[in-house]
Amino acid sequence: MSTNAPRYRNSLPTPKPSRATRAFVFGITFLAVLATSLTFSLGTSALQLPGPTATPPPHVPGPEQTAQPDAIGYHGQATNTGELSSSWASGIATAWTLPASDALLPAQLIAEGSTLYALSYGSGADAVVTVSAYDVSGAEPVAQWSTTGPLPSRIRAEAFPSSVSTQDEILLSDIIVDRSTGSQTQAPWGSDLPMGVADGVLVTCDTFSSCSGWSHESGEWTTLWSTQTSPQRRAGLAHSGLTKPTTAVISSGTDKAVVVPVDEAHFAPQVINPTTGALTTLGEAPSGLCPSSSRVTLAGDGLLVAGEKETIAYNTAGQVVGTFNAGWELDRFPTTDRELPSVAFLGAFLTQGNAQWTSGALERVYSKDANGYILSLTLSNGKNLTLNPGESFRETRGGEGWSVAQVRASSDGKALYIQGYSGSPTDSFFFNAEDPMTYVSPVMNEATNFVWVYDDLLVGARADAIVAFTPDTH
Repeated sequence: MSTNAPRYRNSLPTPKPSRATRAFVFGITFLAVLATSLTFSLGTSALQLPGPTATPPPHVPGPEQTAQPDAIGYHGQATNTGELSSSWASGIATAWTLPASDALLPAQLIAEGSTLYALSYGSGADAVVTVSAYDVSGAEPVAQWSTTGPLPSRIRAEAFPSSVSTQDEILLSDIIVDRSTGSQTQAPWGSDLPMGVADGVLVTCDTFSSCSGWSHESGEWTTLWSTQTSPQRRAGLAHSGLTKPTTAVISSGTDKAVVVPVDEAHFAPQVINPTTGALTTLGEAPSGLCPSSSRVTLAGDGLLVAGEKETIAYNTAGQVVGTFNAGWELDRFPTTDRELPSVAFLGAFLTQGNAQWTSGALERVYSKDANGYILSLTLSNGKNLTLNPGESFRETRGGEGWSVAQVRASSDGKALYIQGYSGSPTDSFFFNAEDPMTYVSPVMNEATNFVWVYDDLLVGARADAIVAFTPDTH
């Protein structure tokens, strides 16, 4: 047996590792530990990461009913009290349809008593004005006359006022229409926009920088005065949704004045004395730093001019008659039933929310139950009704602000009407406020230029037709 073979292996001396070897081993060990720690950390972090954000519960809309397109005829009360009929609480129905042909734009509509006047423009070289009169007191409209006149110098589809009526005539920009026969003649004021008639004087404005007064004697219109104004709006007078005037004439008696269609984004409002042509400027021009134009509201006895945080009321003499701590943004809207309110009534509404001159006021409030906004209608008698609109009224999911073009309500609160809210500026809605229901009509949403003939008859126009709507009482 070889003496060189070890008997006991462990008894042999173990060589010490070099310094480099020890460093290498330590490095490997450290990396292994670090890797293990990172793996564990990442693993636990992954377990602790928050999951997907919880989806908020959806908005719960109220019930909704879509109107049938079939016409049922008009069978209402044929009365116009200036207040929405409560029968709209039963729904919307199409009363009748009048076809229109070769129209450039939807017809402008004027309602006077039981007569509906429809004004349409042809297209191209035939852009003449066709005026038709209908008796709409019965189940179906009855044509009275239809005439075609001279070419207008300017077509004003969106101007306000859209027309002005005198005892015998309808004034459409530069076209004069005899209301009994329909005969049309060219007006002597050219392309000026008729603003209103006060004490027998017609005031027209050129929508550039001047206005004129006209008298009508012995069948002729003659100029009384002409006044230079601040630069004007090409589309005529702008006004807020607080009131819904039909003319630029405000106040009564010797205090009557006509509001000038001033470019309110850059210049202070102005009014004209219809008898003398004297011009009065109300306040100061808006600041150029303001992000929005001042809001001008026509009242029964003056004007309200709203800035960003303050509203100032003026009488027709240009005197300040009230200052209210409220700016141009509104969170509630009065109904536009009944006559124009006074500046005092409007001031009380802006500061206290009271709309004593009309049927009520509407605001949007948040509801946890609906997980969205609902509508709150406060009647002038203090009664409050809330309703959750249907799915089509998407303003319930809107942001901070909202707006409407027109709100009407029956005095008993049963029926509510909203036209042109901020989420859908062209749509109209009727509501049953007591037994909440939202009524929508695709046919109505295709129409524009609405006029109220009666409390229970609303007429609008499309390019191809005039359509009337009435409560669905069937």
